[in-house]
Amino acid sequence: MKLIDLHTHKKDEEGYLFILNCAAEKAEDIKNISIGLHPWDIDEDWPQKIQEISKKATTENVKAIGECGIDKIGSRATTETQTEVLKAHIELSEQLQKPLILHIVKGQEIIMQLHKKSRPTQAWIIHGFRGKPEQAQQYIAAGFYLSYGTKFNKESLLSTPLERLFIERDEETISLEQHYNNIANILNISAKELAETIERNCKDCGIKFTDE
Repeated sequence: MKLIDLHTHKKDEEGYLFILNCAAEKAEDIKNISIGLHPWDIDEDWPQKIQEISKKATTENVKAIGECGIDKIGSRATTETQTEVLKAHIELSEQLQKPLILHIVKGQEIIMQLHKKSRPTQAWIIHGFRGKPEQAQQYIAAGFYLSYGTKFNKESLLSTPLERLFIERDEETISLEQHYNNIANILNISAKELAETIERNCKDCGIKFTDE
């Protein structure tokens, strides 16, 4: 059974497939990564950082763009600047035909507007989704995918169609197998069925792991 972690900040145990969120300067050394400029890391040098990310993101080991997005609480950058940075990531995602992994805190309205305006061909995935079922349904209706970590709204998880679901651990230390078992139990499906679902969703989003 192949277990996939869509978004983590830590290298994992052998035998699992994972997308490691990685700084651009380390992009050459690791398989199966995503790179982007986190809202917390936006400063006056962001245009240069985006240029560096754009160069590194062309390589085969980069599977997704991000995490990037809007954080009205944790970022020191203005909402306007965060939006400009996000637009650069959207353009890169479309140019390279790689999905976008999004970090969203109090920024749903901006994300929905950008999604509607840009009409992306690539998947947009909300990582670490903790919102209420109503918010989940708004994202799903617009075509988004939702990725669930270890902290989430149970009703939101239950309302998420399997074909729009991802699993991640972010910075948590729980084993991936245990996380899959926990999610599968809530969904009343087997861990095997969940794993097959996540693998299929990765393929649907154009994510092909280097180890395959």
